[in-house]
Amino acid sequence: MRHFSLISAVVLTFMTVPVNMTSSAVDSAVQQTPVYQEFDENEVNGAVIVNVPQNSTADVLITFTSPEVTDEPYYNSHLQGGKSYSFEIEGRDNTELDYRDYTLSIELTGGEYNITSSDFVEEITVPDVNDNPDSYVEYVYNFTIDGEESDNEFDIVSQKDTEKNIAVHLENITLGDIDGNKIVDATDASRVLTEYSLLSTGSEPEFNSRQKLQADVNKDGNINASDASKILEYYSKNSTGGNATWE
Repeated sequence: MRHFSLISAVVLTFMTVPVNMTSSAVDSAVQQTPVYQEFDENEVNGAVIVNVPQNSTADVLITFTSPEVTDEPYYNSHLQGGKSYSFEIEGRDNTELDYRDYTLSIELTGGEYNITSSDFVEEITVPDVNDNPDSYVEYVYNFTIDGEESDNEFDIVSQKDTEKNIAVHLENITLGDIDGNKIVDATDASRVLTEYSLLSTGSEPEFNSRQKLQADVNKDGNINASDASKILEYYSKNSTGGNATWE
């Protein structure tokens, strides 16, 4: 997992409810086991709920920073699609001497092309009112995968309190647009030639799963000079007033 590539970092406000009134979301979710060895279930004042869409998987990493530690691993889970998962979170006073700033990082893989996303990242806090478990907050993340065209890989399509519905545009593939700037030009062709050179010499390739699909414009399953040439042809025709198609 790419640790902390910041797609959307938002410090959320919280909603407190009595601890015995947690929603059915937690009750029906698959409870995850923390990797943090000093986890104390008696100090739990909240939960993160992640709903993973069908035909996908998710890697969830939660860390925290406190007066004692920085980026301490808290949860590290690989989740299957079509289920809801719960991560219990310990609360703190959120004072200078007693606080925890949690970082949630979620990476999804799936959709029609089985692409892996960058990380969806948010910062959250879980309050512990009066040092007793008499408050509770749930952060709910409902993910869907689609092919909508967007400037972002993730879009929050709706939000109510601390529940978010998030669209992940993993099925949005633009052939030839390697750098993702919405333009197919000579720069993209150059990127393809560089990748081809790396592959030809046995060096470590640079393209991610989305770029591999975008680079293979002739759809022969390979990335090579033929793809770069076709991108240049496409660019040349469009830049001179033509209406190029990949066919």
